[in-house]
Amino acid sequence: TEPGQELEGKNRLARIGFDRVIGYLDKPFEVMFENRDDVAVASRLTAKAFDERVAQIAGLQIVDVRNPGEVAAGAIPNAIAIPVGQLPARLDELDPAKPTVVYCAGGYRSSVAASLLRQNGFTDVSDILGGYGAWDETHQNA
Repeated sequence: TEPGQELEGKNRLARIGFDRVIGYLDKPFEVMFENRDDVAVASRLTAKAFDERVAQIAGLQIVDVRNPGEVAAGAIPNAIAIPVGQLPARLDELDPAKPTVVYCAGGYRSSVAASLLRQNGFTDVSDILGGYGAWDETHQNA
């Protein structure tokens, strides 16, 4: 979060279920450079790359981190629905050894969810750029 935007950052996190934020990094880039071994690169897939991954990997674990009302309006086939705010308490429903792709409506919540999964031992985690909206658009035009 940029200086002066701390409250906005806290509110955005609260909207996706993380309502007990207790602080923030004053100088996040300095902390990242000082702790390079603890920084991981995120894997983000386009909707097309996601479809290719589904075709290549049998048993790909797909996790929909949207809220139930969003899921009811449409979802990617075979996705496991776990709202991002419930994910920490429901990790046991997922297999950390399986390649995993997470998605939300537009990409913000899934980025948070992918990071949370990596912190909990999931080694092959990606999220879909543009989320369900991007995936749905590619399938409407197919």
